Amino acid sequence: MPSSPVFSHSLEDTEEELQEWERYAQFIDQPSPEFSLNNTDSNGVSSSDLEQSVVVLNIIHLRYQEACPVHMNLIAEVQERVNDTGLRDDVEFITIATDSEDFAGTHNNMRAYGENFDLDPANWRFLYRSENEFVDTTRQVAEAYGLKFDDVAEGVQAHGVVTHVIDQSGRIRARFHGLKFDPEHLVYYVKVLAEGPETLSTGVWDRIRHTVVNTFD
Repeated sequence: MPSSPVFSHSLEDTEEELQEWERYAQFIDQPSPEFSLNNTDSNGVSSSDLEQSVVVLNIIHLRYQEACPVHMNLIAEVQERVNDTGLRDDVEFITIATDSEDFAGTHNNMRAYGENFDLDPANWRFLYRSENEFVDTTRQVAEAYGLKFDDVAEGVQAHGVVTHVIDQSGRIRARFHGLKFDPEHLVYYVKVLAEGPETLSTGVWDRIRHTVVNTFD
């Protein structure tokens, strides 16, 4: 195992150090694709509305009952930890549904999702297309973010699982791939983007190291 990370004073240094501990994180710097969708109350939400906030964005297929619920459990855990750090007003959680079947049924499922996973509506929004848009509207958004959602059976879409982290200027800074990343690592990365690398003390890195060591023991 590498030694515990040294306290850093730049985002790049923090990313390099965190990469040693989180095998599923990919740190990048590129513009995030724009979108304009509706929330569960049919109110419009665009990517430009989210500027000035750090955004944690994931894309799911509501009717897929294997990976997507596990993904949402991870998002709920990350949100709880982020909000517990006092960053509720600084971090937005966005979930986009790619379902193309039954518009009304999808909306009903979306409304139930937040309650099922105990997500805080104060800084979490579930987005979907409007009723008069093409059925593949959100699937096109997913593809713009590098995710392919393919119909493999009735009501089932095969797809990758990625959690995107977008900074206040609308740039994708990280992708956490799959379902095995440590939520604490994503939380601390979000904290760095929201407050700056100087907020991370050596004590924080010690906790990260303790988590990782326990994982491998």
